[in-house]
Amino acid sequence: MLTIRGQGWRRQAVCLLETPDAPELWTPEHRPRSYVRVHLEQMCQRCPVRRECAADAVEAQTSEAGLYAGVWVPELRKKKQWASAMDDLRTIAGLDSTAGDFSALGASA
Repeated sequence: MLTIRGQGWRRQAVCLLETPDAPELWTPEHRPRSYVRVHLEQMCQRCPVRRECAADAVEAQTSEAGLYAGVWVPELRKKKQWASAMDDLRTIAGLDSTAGDFSALGASA
């Protein structure tokens, strides 16, 4: 199981290294156009810290729409799509998608 300790892993993220001046590509107000999203998803596929990114989004139960580890996460108000995205992120992170146990990530209740 993946354990997150600090945020130092972010320095190795492809999105930071290749698009440091364009963070709006990763957390847009609206889902990016398909041709942009495909490019961003490809970046995530080759990212060496994809699992950490996914685990971080799951741990934070992110409510900000955006692309995390190659998965589009909609706003929290879109409950079904949001829950499905969280399941996808748990799978990428190597977490049990049904347990909801975040102890390995260092999160506390």
